[in-house]
Amino acid sequence: MPYYQKIKRFVNYVLGPLLFVLIAFSIYQQLHLQKNLPQNWQTLKDSLKGGGRWWLLLSVLLMFVNWGIEAFKWKLLVNHLMPINYFKSLLSVLAGVSFTMLTPNRMGEFLGRVLYMPDGSRIRAATLTAMSSMSQLMITMLAGVVGVWILQHKMADSNEWPWLLTNVVFYGTLLVLVATVLLYFNIGSLIRLFEKWPPFSKYAFYVHAVGEIQASELMKILGISALRYLVFLVQYLAVFGALGIAISPQSMFAATAAMFLILAIVPSASLAELGIRGQTSLFVFGLFSTDSLGILVASGFIWFINIILPALAGSLILLSVKLFGKN
Repeated sequence: MPYYQKIKRFVNYVLGPLLFVLIAFSIYQQLHLQKNLPQNWQTLKDSLKGGGRWWLLLSVLLMFVNWGIEAFKWKLLVNHLMPINYFKSLLSVLAGVSFTMLTPNRMGEFLGRVLYMPDGSRIRAATLTAMSSMSQLMITMLAGVVGVWILQHKMADSNEWPWLLTNVVFYGTLLVLVATVLLYFNIGSLIRLFEKWPPFSKYAFYVHAVGEIQASELMKILGISALRYLVFLVQYLAVFGALGIAISPQSMFAATAAMFLILAIVPSASLAELGIRGQTSLFVFGLFSTDSLGILVASGFIWFINIILPALAGSLILLSVKLFGKN
């Protein structure tokens, strides 16, 4: 058997199973280290006995809506490269989630997504994932700025509020948001400009699909990202309501938006995100509720259904992906 075929078989039939085992072990280790895991589990079981189980069920159903929306957005973007059906787009998105478990701030998402693309188009598809991530980041920053502003006004009379830190986050995020918006809506013009530059022209083929996206479709992609963000907010409202944590909708939005912004800023792998998410949740939601255990349970539950379950499904999907074709 030629050496290249041996490598191809190893990558196709060994890498997928190893990734699944690694992710499963990492998840077990992360959960095993949680000090309050028995109490959190008991709290969840108690909530299931009451009317809260319907709110928890709603949050689980919204997980499917969440990734369904993301798959639709990915399908729209990939259609600039090649036709792709919705089911294949969904499988591609879930495969991408599995890679995010082991990379900082989910930067490895494109690795899983491009595996469903033909060999010769994977680099071009990777540039489209950047547009998808950029649109979601813009919504996260926009909502985060509004959330921090609301929190600052609610804590106007507090001497314990970290004004310097939140002002840095507020104005820094606002500045980055403006720059990202300008890049997002002018990236096509920039690509066409660089295509005329000889050192860049030989690489223009890989990003040409991004340059073809019209402003109207960029707005559509941004709207889809905003709809997905809304699903996240409703999930938090549902889970907090299920656990009996009384926080007003405005405060819930502000705290959730601020938390998402912090998670986007702080470097972390998804597996380590549970601890960071828990601490951040205690800080922002703790401004409105003293139920620390309930806050941790809510954050952990949403993390589990939105990240862990799709990642496990994605790693199983990778078992059937052929990483290299004949060429």
